[in-house]
Amino acid sequence: MTTAAALLRRHHLRVTPQRLLLVDLAQRIQGHFSAEHLHQQMITVYPSISLVSVYRGLETLREEGLVTRTILGDVAASYEWVSDCRHHHLVCTICGAHQDLNDHELDDLRRRLHATYHFHAALDHMAIFGRCDACAHVLPAAASESPGEA
Repeated sequence: MTTAAALLRRHHLRVTPQRLLLVDLAQRIQGHFSAEHLHQQMITVYPSISLVSVYRGLETLREEGLVTRTILGDVAASYEWVSDCRHHHLVCTICGAHQDLNDHELDDLRRRLHATYHFHAALDHMAIFGRCDACAHVLPAAASESPGEA
C-alpha cells in the first residue's frame, strides 16, 4: 500500500494532516463506507473537522480516481477505495440484498455505447437495481392496480 503522503504528492494534492488521515482511513476500510462513518473516525483525531470537509476531501479523491462513489439504495452515498478488482453492484429493491458484479460484465455495453453513440461511458462503480430470484414474484402495490381503477 502506497503511503498517503506519496499518493497525495503523486496526484499533485496538498499534503495536510487531515488529508493524510482521510487517505489513510479510506485505504484501510475494507468495502464501502459513508462520509459520516469516516467523519466519526476522523473527529477522534481532529475534533474540529467538519463533515463538509470530509465530503470535499472524498470528492477530491474521487476526481483523482482514488475512490468511487455510488448509491446503493441507502440515504447517503457510499464510497470505496479503488482497487485492482473493479466491480459494480446488483441491488434487490425488495429485500435490499447486494451482489457484486464484475466490471468485465459491462465491457460489451461500453463497446456498444461507443459504436452506436460515439460515447465513452464512465461506468466506474454502479448500482443496478432490480429483484433477486427470491423476491422476483413480489408485486408492488401499485402494479396490482389497473389505471383508472378507484
